[in-house]
Amino acid sequence: MIYFIHQVFTSVLPHYFLVPSQKWQDAILKVINYDKPIYLKVSHKRSSFRRRLVLASEIPSFYTNFVNNKLKISPRDIANKDQFMQETRRRDVNDSKRRLLFGFFHPYANNGGGGEKVLWEAIKATLEQDERNICVVYTTNTDAEPLSILGKARDKFQVEDLDYKRIVFIYLKNFGKLIDSSYWKHLTIVGQLFGTFLLSLEAAFELSPDVWVDTMGLPGSYFVASIVLKIPIIAYVHYPILQENMFNKLKYSHISDVTKVRSKSDAFDYAKLFYWSALYWLYVYIGSYVDVTLANGSWTFEHMQKIWTYNKALGKEISILYPPCGTEYLVNAKVGNSTRTNQLLYLAQFRPEKRHILVLKEYQQFLVNNYPNLTSPKAKVPTLLFAGSCRTKDDTATLEFLQQEVKALKLDGFVEFAVDCSYAEIVHFLSTCKFGLNAMWNEHFGIGVVEYVARGCIPIVHASAGPLLDIVTGEKITDWANATGFFFKSFADPDFDPSLQTTKDNKEKYLVFEVNGKKKEFPTLEQLLSTMFVTDRLLISDETLQRMRSTGQQLVVDKFSNKIFEDKWRKHIERAESLEKEYRVERRGKLESVY
Repeated sequence: MIYFIHQVFTSVLPHYFLVPSQKWQDAILKVINYDKPIYLKVSHKRSSFRRRLVLASEIPSFYTNFVNNKLKISPRDIANKDQFMQETRRRDVNDSKRRLLFGFFHPYANNGGGGEKVLWEAIKATLEQDERNICVVYTTNTDAEPLSILGKARDKFQVEDLDYKRIVFIYLKNFGKLIDSSYWKHLTIVGQLFGTFLLSLEAAFELSPDVWVDTMGLPGSYFVASIVLKIPIIAYVHYPILQENMFNKLKYSHISDVTKVRSKSDAFDYAKLFYWSALYWLYVYIGSYVDVTLANGSWTFEHMQKIWTYNKALGKEISILYPPCGTEYLVNAKVGNSTRTNQLLYLAQFRPEKRHILVLKEYQQFLVNNYPNLTSPKAKVPTLLFAGSCRTKDDTATLEFLQQEVKALKLDGFVEFAVDCSYAEIVHFLSTCKFGLNAMWNEHFGIGVVEYVARGCIPIVHASAGPLLDIVTGEKITDWANATGFFFKSFADPDFDPSLQTTKDNKEKYLVFEVNGKKKEFPTLEQLLSTMFVTDRLLISDETLQRMRSTGQQLVVDKFSNKIFEDKWRKHIERAESLEKEYRVERRGKLESVY
C-alpha cells in the first residue's frame, strides 16, 4: 500500500500534470485552423495544455480561468500561429529563450494586508528580473476579476507599471474554504494543512509552474511542489505556524510522562502532547522541502532556525528579507500643508490577534482615570482612529463587535473607523495623526509600524517581536522608551508571569517581564497614555516629537525600502532559476524533464 501511494505521488501525478496527450500539437492546430472560435479539448490534461499555451503566448494573461476552466486560444496567438506553434515546442532546459513560470501560491491575493504587499512587490521584482519570467497567481478570490485585483494592488500598495500581460491568474474554486481556520471546529491546524494540500493539488491541476513561491505561509503546499512537481520552493515566512514554546502550556512535556497518567483527563492531556509533538515534527519535515526560506524579521528568523533545523544541514538557505514598506516614498511624499492632530492611529486588519479590543478597553480606562466627567474630546486628550481592512467573515465580525463596544462604552465621539482605505487615505492618516498604535503580542514584523516611523507618526507599540527588535530602535531612554518611540505590555500577554511582579524599586507599579534573560519594567497602555498625556507632557512636546521623527526616519528609510526588497528578491529568483534547471535534470524522469 505504501509503495502504491509512493508511486502515485512520485510517478503517476507528475506525468498526469506535466505531460500532454500524444497528439497535443494536432489538438491545438485544430482550434487555430477552425473557422470560428472553439474550445480546446484537453480531457484531464488541462495543466499540461495550459502550460504549453501560456509559455508560447504573446499575452500569457489571456489564459486565466476566471470565467471558466475551459481553454481557448488567444486571437493574437491565432494570428501569429506559426511563431506560436514554434514556441510551444521550446522545451530544452538550456534554451536561452525558454520562459519560466513562477507560481505564487497566495489564495488571498486580493486582500489588503502586509502579506499582499509582499506578494505584489515580489511579482514586480520577478517580472523585472527577466522579460522571460511569467508570474502565475493562484487565488481563491473568485469574485474579483484580474484587472480589479491588479487595480487594488496599484491603489493600495503603490505597485505600479506591472506588465499585466505576464501575470496569469488561476482561480482555485473547490477547496478554498478548507484553509480558513473558522471551517475547522477541531484539529484546526491539521485541517488547514490538509486543505492547503488539496488546494495545491488543484493549483497543479490547472497550471503547473517551474518555481513554487509561497508568500502566504501555507506549508501544506510544499509536498505537492517538491514531491509531485519536483520544483524548487521559495517560502516567504511571516510567522511559524507552530513554535517550541507551545509545549509549555501542556500538562505533560515528554513522551516518557506516560507513566504519570492516572485518569481519563490525564490520558486526554497526554494525547494532546502526542498530537502537538506529531504536528510539530510534521512541520519540521515539510519545511525541509523548502529551498529558500525568507523570514520577514529577526523574531521569525530566530524561530525558523530553531524549527526547520535540518534545512541548514541540507544546504538550504534561511535568511532575513524585510518586507517592502515603501519607506522611500513615505519619507519624501508631500501631502498638502496638513497639521498633525492629537490622534492615536491604529493601522491594522480587523483580526482578533491585533487586539483592537485591548486598545479600546485600556483607552477607556485612561479616560476614566484622568478625565472622569469628559463627554466630548478636548485638544489635550487624544482620540482613537482604527483604520484597516477585512479579509474574511471573521474579520468583519471582529469589526462589528468593536463598533458595538464603542457604542456600549459611550466612546462614539472619541473613536473613529476607516475601513478598506485607499493608499492615499492611509498616507493622509499617517501624515496627520501624531501617534501610531500597535497592540499585537509577538507581531512577527509590523509593516504598519514601519509606515508610522517613516511618515513621522510616533509609534506607541507592544514591546515584543518585530516592533521591538527591528523597527522601533534607537538609543534607549528607559525600558519603555527610546529615541524613536514608546513601548507597553499587558496583563493579557501570554508570557505574563505573576511571579515576576514586584513593587520593590518599582514605584510606578509597572509590569515586570523577562526579556533576553533580563528583567524589565513596562507600563500598560493605560499607564503609558497617562504618563505621556497627563503626568509628563514633556515626553510629547513638539520639539521632542520632531526629534523622534527625524531619528526614526533616518533609521528606516533604507532598511525597509521597496528598492532594497526588490534587489534582494531578484538574487533569490536567480538562485531558484539555477535550482529549476538542476531539479529538472536530476529529479524528474526523462519524459517529465522534457515537458
